[in-house]
Amino acid sequence: MEQILLLALLRSALYALVALGFTLLFGVGGVLNLAHGALLMGSAYLAYTLFTLAGLPLLASLVLGVLGTALFAALLYRGIVRRVQGSPVLTLIVTLAVALVLQEGVAIAYGVPARSLPPPVPGNLTLGGVTIPAVFAVAFGVSWAAIGAFGLFLGRTRLGKAIRAVAMNRAGASLVGINVVRVYTVVWALSGALAGLAGIFFAYPGGMSPRMWVDPLVISFAIVILGGLGSLTGSLIAAYLVGFVETLTFYAPQVGLPLGASWVGIPSAALIVFVLLVRPGGLLGRPAS
Repeated sequence: MEQILLLALLRSALYALVALGFTLLFGVGGVLNLAHGALLMGSAYLAYTLFTLAGLPLLASLVLGVLGTALFAALLYRGIVRRVQGSPVLTLIVTLAVALVLQEGVAIAYGVPARSLPPPVPGNLTLGGVTIPAVFAVAFGVSWAAIGAFGLFLGRTRLGKAIRAVAMNRAGASLVGINVVRVYTVVWALSGALAGLAGIFFAYPGGMSPRMWVDPLVISFAIVILGGLGSLTGSLIAAYLVGFVETLTFYAPQVGLPLGASWVGIPSAALIVFVLLVRPGGLLGRPAS
């Protein structure tokens, strides 16, 4: 049971990282970015390309993979999304199209079979008598370091305060001299960086594939709905709820419960339905008007 709880704790931190960028875009711009999961996939494949084909050191490849994803996300906003963001339906269609194009492009370039990268920290780690891959512990530490840095940026910096102002009232922020397009560009870059960072660790231990973006996107949707649309704190809480429920479901046969891998997702869906029946706005979201 100790190993199951520890794995749930580690997985939930990664879920929080995935959902944070997704929530950020909706909270600031009212945009549901269906390419969010594909950015995660793109980061992993970019790092793989830089390491295996360009011959860069592993750590440099991982960092450049995240930075490249942030840049791509910013260019995606400036080049395409900015022109259609006034229409939620068009934004959904465009971002889904981008995700599918990225998926097919990766499949053509690398094939469907999974590819893999060596972990940045090899070997295993023992915590409280429980042995886990060391890369899982690194993912946990990096996830919370990124979440903490993001919180400080949002609360302490001038640009972070500008982002909060645009999230509260776009027109009012524009009237007091805030460059709204610049703020949105930064928000897309931040969201892309968070997705890219998560993508690096989603590549372990099962490797990466052109369809690896689908599950993280579904998880992001579930967490954002459960936590409350636009609520960053709600998303963090929901990430841990979903992470623990999914992990406990997956490993349930080890403790004698009649669940298992085929049940993963069902208890989480039931939890979402229950919460929305009690609080239609999610855990920390505003009730729907």
